[in-house]
Amino acid sequence: MKPLSALALTLLLAGCSASSGDSGMQLYFRADPQQTTHGPAIAAQPYPGRSQPTVDALFSALMSGPTEDHLVSPFPRGVTLLDWELSDGLLTLNLSEQYGGLAEVSLTLADYCIVLTMSQLDGVESVQIQSAGHQAQSRDHTVLQAQEALLSWEADDAAPS
Repeated sequence: MKPLSALALTLLLAGCSASSGDSGMQLYFRADPQQTTHGPAIAAQPYPGRSQPTVDALFSALMSGPTEDHLVSPFPRGVTLLDWELSDGLLTLNLSEQYGGLAEVSLTLADYCIVLTMSQLDGVESVQIQSAGHQAQSRDHTVLQAQEALLSWEADDAAPS
């Protein structure tokens, strides 16, 4: 990851929080910027479905949007999952063309909401997101992992390099 991208991601996700639901699975969304002036850029709500959902079911729940008032969907309207493949820990999601309209900070937020959500599935170690079969040109790398997202950052911690 390029140093500037790492710093931007650190700042975007610093303080990211989640609450635990019955199944333990979480759906990640953008924290509503209209309700908070500081704090995490991404937060989670419990997944309401069964404890071990399929890729399709978890993605569908994510695209249905948040049910908690302090969260908003970072995804463009109409995004659908065209197909997916899980191979050697890499989950490749091929999303509809609406996803391709995202760029810069909006793309980073949406990508990591998907990555943090889908990485909870058994066997998923990394995620690759395509739009209508193509990679976003503005990403500096195409395989994303949940551990890349700094979920908390204390003021005493050293600044990322």
